[in-house]
Amino acid sequence: MGRTLLIAPAVLLACSLAGCTGGGQASPVANPAPSPPASSAANSAANAAGTADRVLAQAEEGQDLGNGRPTVSYDGLMVRRRVVIAVHTSLDADIAGIRQRLDAAAAARGTALSAISPDVLEPAVLQQMVPEVIVALPSTATPDDGRTIVRAVTGEDTGKLGVKNFYVLPVLVHDLRFSVATADPAAVSARVDREGIVSDALGNYRTVARDGQLTISYTGPLLGDETVESVREGISRQSHIPAADVAVGPRSAAGTGVDMAAEPPWDAEQLDGQAIHPHTE
Repeated sequence: MGRTLLIAPAVLLACSLAGCTGGGQASPVANPAPSPPASSAANSAANAAGTADRVLAQAEEGQDLGNGRPTVSYDGLMVRRRVVIAVHTSLDADIAGIRQRLDAAAAARGTALSAISPDVLEPAVLQQMVPEVIVALPSTATPDDGRTIVRAVTGEDTGKLGVKNFYVLPVLVHDLRFSVATADPAAVSARVDREGIVSDALGNYRTVARDGQLTISYTGPLLGDETVESVREGISRQSHIPAADVAVGPRSAAGTGVDMAAEPPWDAEQLDGQAIHPHTE
Protein backbone atom coordinates (compact mmCIF):
# COMPACT_ATOMS: atom_id res chain seq x y z
CA MET A 1 0.00 0.00 0.00
CA GLY A 2 3.00 2.27 0.43
CA ARG A 3 1.27 3.74 3.48
CA THR A 4 3.27 2.23 6.34
CA LEU A 5 2.98 4.55 9.30
CA LEU A 6 5.92 4.51 11.60
CA ILE A 7 5.26 4.92 15.22
CA ALA A 8 7.54 4.68 18.12
CA PRO A 9 8.88 1.18 18.63
CA ALA A 10 6.09 -0.83 17.10
CA VAL A 11 4.63 -3.30 19.54
CA LEU A 12 3.66 -6.70 18.26
CA LEU A 13 1.08 -8.61 20.15
CA ALA A 14 1.67 -12.30 20.54
CA CYS A 15 -1.49 -13.73 19.17
CA SER A 16 -1.72 -17.44 18.76
CA LEU A 17 -4.78 -17.52 16.54
CA ALA A 18 -4.44 -21.04 15.34
CA GLY A 19 -7.36 -23.24 16.07
CA CYS A 20 -11.05 -22.58 16.48
CA THR A 21 -12.74 -20.71 19.26
CA GLY A 22 -16.24 -21.87 18.66
CA GLY A 23 -17.60 -20.33 21.83
CA GLY A 24 -20.81 -18.50 22.51
CA GLN A 25 -23.21 -21.40 22.05
CA ALA A 26 -26.43 -20.53 23.77
CA SER A 27 -27.63 -24.08 24.19
CA PRO A 28 -26.00 -27.47 24.76
CA VAL A 29 -25.72 -30.02 22.01
CA ALA A 30 -29.04 -31.77 22.42
CA ASN A 31 -30.51 -34.46 20.18
CA PRO A 32 -27.67 -34.55 17.65
CA ALA A 33 -28.57 -35.73 14.19
CA PRO A 34 -28.45 -39.51 13.73
CA SER A 35 -25.36 -40.97 12.11
CA PRO A 36 -25.73 -41.37 8.33
CA PRO A 37 -25.50 -44.78 6.68
CA ALA A 38 -22.01 -46.13 6.06
CA SER A 39 -22.06 -45.25 2.35
CA SER A 40 -23.24 -41.72 3.09
CA ALA A 41 -20.62 -41.33 5.80
CA ALA A 42 -17.91 -42.45 3.38
CA ASN A 43 -19.03 -39.92 0.78
CA SER A 44 -19.16 -37.20 3.42
CA ALA A 45 -15.66 -38.05 4.59
CA ALA A 46 -14.36 -37.96 1.03
CA ASN A 47 -15.97 -34.58 0.42
CA ALA A 48 -14.55 -33.24 3.69
CA ALA A 49 -11.09 -34.51 2.80
CA GLY A 50 -11.26 -32.84 -0.60
CA THR A 51 -12.35 -29.57 0.94
CA ALA A 52 -9.60 -29.79 3.54
CA ASP A 53 -6.98 -30.28 0.81
CA ARG A 54 -8.34 -27.26 -1.05
CA VAL A 55 -8.35 -25.07 2.07
CA LEU A 56 -4.80 -26.06 2.98
CA ALA A 57 -3.62 -25.38 -0.57
CA GLN A 58 -5.20 -21.93 -0.43
CA ALA A 59 -3.58 -21.26 2.94
CA GLU A 60 -0.17 -22.22 1.56
CA GLU A 61 -0.71 -19.90 -1.41
CA GLY A 62 -1.58 -17.06 0.94
CA GLN A 63 1.70 -17.56 2.80
CA ASP A 64 3.73 -17.24 -0.39
CA LEU A 65 5.35 -13.83 -0.11
CA GLY A 66 5.44 -13.56 -3.90
CA ASN A 67 1.65 -13.66 -4.18
CA GLY A 68 -0.52 -10.60 -4.59
CA ARG A 69 -3.67 -9.79 -2.67
CA PRO A 70 -6.29 -12.56 -2.87
CA THR A 71 -9.34 -12.08 -5.07
CA VAL A 72 -11.90 -10.51 -2.74
CA SER A 73 -15.47 -10.03 -3.98
CA TYR A 74 -16.94 -10.08 -0.48
CA ASP A 75 -16.13 -6.43 0.25
CA GLY A 76 -18.00 -3.25 1.11
CA LEU A 77 -18.95 -3.44 4.78
CA MET A 78 -17.39 -6.91 4.91
CA VAL A 79 -13.90 -5.36 4.62
CA ARG A 80 -12.69 -2.79 7.15
CA ARG A 81 -9.66 -0.62 7.72
CA ARG A 82 -7.92 -1.20 11.02
CA VAL A 83 -4.81 0.08 12.73
CA VAL A 84 -2.42 -2.43 14.25
CA ILE A 85 0.62 -2.12 16.48
CA ALA A 86 3.31 -4.61 15.53
CA VAL A 87 6.36 -5.28 17.64
CA HIS A 88 9.67 -6.55 16.33
CA THR A 89 11.39 -8.38 19.19
CA SER A 90 14.49 -10.31 20.06
CA LEU A 91 14.35 -14.09 20.39
CA ASP A 92 14.40 -13.94 24.19
CA ALA A 93 11.83 -11.13 24.49
CA ASP A 94 9.33 -11.03 27.35
CA ILE A 95 6.25 -11.31 25.13
CA ALA A 96 3.79 -11.29 28.02
CA GLY A 97 5.48 -8.26 29.55
CA ILE A 98 5.36 -6.33 26.26
CA ARG A 99 1.70 -7.08 25.78
CA GLN A 100 1.02 -6.07 29.38
CA ARG A 101 2.66 -2.67 28.81
CA LEU A 102 0.65 -2.08 25.66
CA ASP A 103 -2.64 -3.10 27.25
CA ALA A 104 -2.01 -0.82 30.23
CA ALA A 105 -1.16 2.14 28.01
CA ALA A 106 -4.28 1.53 25.91
CA ALA A 107 -6.53 1.09 28.95
CA ALA A 108 -5.28 4.39 30.40
CA ARG A 109 -6.69 6.02 27.26
CA GLY A 110 -9.98 4.14 27.32
CA THR A 111 -8.95 1.78 24.52
CA ALA A 112 -8.91 -2.02 24.37
CA LEU A 113 -6.45 -3.91 22.18
CA SER A 114 -7.34 -7.24 20.59
CA ALA A 115 -5.13 -10.02 19.29
CA ILE A 116 -4.95 -10.42 15.54
CA SER A 117 -2.98 -12.62 13.16
CA PRO A 118 0.29 -11.28 11.71
CA ASP A 119 -1.11 -12.37 8.33
CA VAL A 120 -3.06 -9.08 8.18
CA LEU A 121 0.29 -7.47 7.29
CA GLU A 122 1.25 -7.16 3.65
CA PRO A 123 3.74 -9.70 2.25
CA ALA A 124 6.44 -7.04 1.78
CA VAL A 125 6.21 -6.18 5.47
CA LEU A 126 6.38 -9.83 6.50
CA GLN A 127 9.53 -10.17 4.43
CA GLN A 128 11.11 -7.59 6.71
CA MET A 129 9.81 -8.91 10.03
CA VAL A 130 7.22 -11.24 11.50
CA PRO A 131 6.06 -9.75 14.79
CA GLU A 132 5.83 -11.89 17.88
CA VAL A 133 3.36 -9.36 19.25
CA ILE A 134 0.67 -7.76 17.12
CA VAL A 135 -2.55 -6.14 18.30
CA ALA A 136 -5.44 -4.35 16.64
CA LEU A 137 -6.99 -1.14 17.87
CA PRO A 138 -10.78 -0.68 17.77
CA SER A 139 -12.33 -0.02 14.38
CA THR A 140 -12.77 3.68 15.17
CA ALA A 141 -9.11 4.21 16.12
CA THR A 142 -6.68 6.25 14.01
CA PRO A 143 -2.93 5.87 13.44
CA ASP A 144 -2.45 8.79 15.84
CA ASP A 145 -4.20 6.74 18.54
CA GLY A 146 -1.74 3.94 17.92
CA ARG A 147 1.24 6.29 18.05
CA THR A 148 0.01 7.73 21.34
CA ILE A 149 -0.15 4.26 22.90
CA VAL A 150 3.32 3.35 21.67
CA ARG A 151 4.85 6.60 22.89
CA ALA A 152 3.43 5.89 26.32
CA VAL A 153 5.50 2.71 26.63
CA THR A 154 8.73 3.69 24.88
CA GLY A 155 9.87 5.91 27.71
CA GLU A 156 9.89 2.92 30.03
CA ASP A 157 12.38 0.05 30.03
CA THR A 158 10.70 -1.49 26.97
CA GLY A 159 14.05 -2.23 25.36
CA LYS A 160 14.96 -4.42 28.31
CA LEU A 161 11.88 -6.52 27.55
CA GLY A 162 13.36 -7.37 24.17
CA VAL A 163 11.62 -4.80 21.96
CA LYS A 164 13.62 -3.86 18.88
CA ASN A 165 11.08 -1.67 17.10
CA PHE A 166 7.42 -0.66 17.27
CA TYR A 167 5.35 -0.10 14.13
CA VAL A 168 1.89 1.37 13.72
CA LEU A 169 0.43 0.11 10.46
CA PRO A 170 -2.86 0.45 8.57
CA VAL A 171 -4.30 -2.87 7.40
CA LEU A 172 -7.39 -4.30 5.73
CA VAL A 173 -9.32 -7.05 7.49
CA HIS A 174 -12.30 -9.18 6.61
CA ASP A 175 -15.19 -8.69 9.05
CA LEU A 176 -17.62 -11.45 8.13
CA ARG A 177 -20.65 -13.21 9.50
CA PHE A 178 -21.79 -16.57 8.12
CA SER A 179 -25.32 -17.52 9.11
CA VAL A 180 -27.68 -20.41 8.51
CA ALA A 181 -31.18 -21.26 9.70
CA THR A 182 -31.38 -24.70 11.30
CA ALA A 183 -33.65 -26.52 13.73
CA ASP A 184 -30.70 -27.50 15.95
CA PRO A 185 -27.96 -24.86 15.67
CA ALA A 186 -25.97 -26.23 18.61
CA ALA A 187 -25.69 -29.65 17.00
CA VAL A 188 -24.65 -28.13 13.67
CA SER A 189 -22.05 -26.00 15.45
CA ALA A 190 -20.59 -29.07 17.13
CA ARG A 191 -20.41 -30.95 13.83
CA VAL A 192 -18.72 -27.98 12.12
CA ASP A 193 -16.12 -27.84 14.89
CA ARG A 194 -15.48 -31.59 14.71
CA GLU A 195 -14.97 -31.57 10.95
CA GLY A 196 -12.43 -28.77 11.26
CA ILE A 197 -12.80 -27.33 7.76
CA VAL A 198 -14.04 -23.97 9.05
CA SER A 199 -11.27 -23.68 11.65
CA ASP A 200 -8.67 -24.58 9.01
CA ALA A 201 -9.93 -21.76 6.79
CA LEU A 202 -10.61 -19.10 9.40
CA GLY A 203 -8.29 -19.86 12.31
CA ASN A 204 -10.22 -18.06 15.05
CA TYR A 205 -13.94 -17.50 14.89
CA ARG A 206 -16.89 -17.05 17.22
CA THR A 207 -20.11 -19.03 17.05
CA VAL A 208 -23.54 -18.21 18.41
CA ALA A 209 -26.17 -20.97 18.27
CA ARG A 210 -29.65 -19.95 19.32
CA ASP A 211 -33.19 -19.16 18.17
CA GLY A 212 -33.01 -21.51 15.19
CA GLN A 213 -29.90 -19.94 13.73
CA LEU A 214 -26.16 -20.59 13.74
CA THR A 215 -23.87 -17.62 13.13
CA ILE A 216 -20.10 -17.75 12.73
CA SER A 217 -18.28 -14.43 13.01
CA TYR A 218 -14.75 -13.79 11.76
CA THR A 219 -12.38 -10.82 11.87
CA GLY A 220 -8.93 -11.39 10.43
CA PRO A 221 -6.77 -11.47 7.29
CA LEU A 222 -8.50 -11.05 3.95
CA LEU A 223 -9.96 -14.29 2.61
CA GLY A 224 -9.99 -15.12 -1.09
CA ASP A 225 -13.36 -15.91 -2.65
CA GLU A 226 -12.54 -19.61 -2.85
CA THR A 227 -11.83 -19.73 0.88
CA VAL A 228 -15.12 -17.99 1.68
CA GLU A 229 -16.93 -20.52 -0.51
CA SER A 230 -15.16 -23.41 1.18
CA VAL A 231 -16.43 -22.13 4.54
CA ARG A 232 -19.97 -21.93 3.19
CA GLU A 233 -19.62 -25.49 1.91
CA GLY A 234 -18.34 -26.72 5.27
CA ILE A 235 -21.26 -25.15 7.12
CA SER A 236 -23.81 -26.31 4.55
CA ARG A 237 -22.53 -29.88 4.60
CA GLN A 238 -23.08 -30.12 8.36
CA SER A 239 -26.47 -28.38 8.06
CA HIS A 240 -27.60 -30.68 5.21
CA ILE A 241 -28.57 -27.73 3.02
CA PRO A 242 -27.18 -26.18 -0.20
CA ALA A 243 -24.18 -23.88 0.22
CA ALA A 244 -26.22 -21.09 -1.37
CA ASP A 245 -28.44 -21.12 1.73
CA VAL A 246 -25.51 -20.13 3.96
CA ALA A 247 -25.64 -16.33 4.07
CA VAL A 248 -22.46 -14.23 4.10
CA GLY A 249 -22.58 -10.62 5.26
CA PRO A 250 -20.84 -8.01 7.39
CA ARG A 251 -20.60 -8.38 11.15
CA SER A 252 -21.92 -4.83 11.47
CA ALA A 253 -23.91 -2.49 9.25
CA ALA A 254 -22.34 0.56 10.93
CA GLY A 255 -19.25 2.39 9.78
CA THR A 256 -17.53 2.54 6.42
CA GLY A 257 -16.56 -0.42 4.28
CA VAL A 258 -13.93 -0.81 1.57
CA ASP A 259 -14.33 -1.18 -2.19
CA MET A 260 -11.54 -3.62 -3.02
CA ALA A 261 -11.65 -2.72 -6.72
CA ALA A 262 -10.51 0.78 -5.81
CA GLU A 263 -7.67 -0.38 -3.54
CA PRO A 264 -4.11 -0.02 -4.84
CA PRO A 265 -2.17 -3.29 -5.20
CA TRP A 266 0.28 -4.42 -2.60
CA ASP A 267 3.71 -3.07 -3.29
CA ALA A 268 7.21 -3.19 -1.88
CA GLU A 269 6.72 -1.51 1.46
CA GLN A 270 10.00 -0.87 3.26
CA LEU A 271 10.29 -0.72 7.03
CA ASP A 272 14.01 0.08 7.12
CA GLY A 273 14.68 3.45 8.70
CA GLN A 274 11.04 3.93 9.73
CA ALA A 275 10.98 2.37 13.18
CA ILE A 276 11.59 4.18 16.43
CA HIS A 277 13.73 2.18 18.81
CA PRO A 278 12.74 1.76 22.45
CA HIS A 279 14.79 3.33 25.19
CA THR A 280 16.94 0.89 27.14
CA GLU A 281 18.09 3.17 29.96
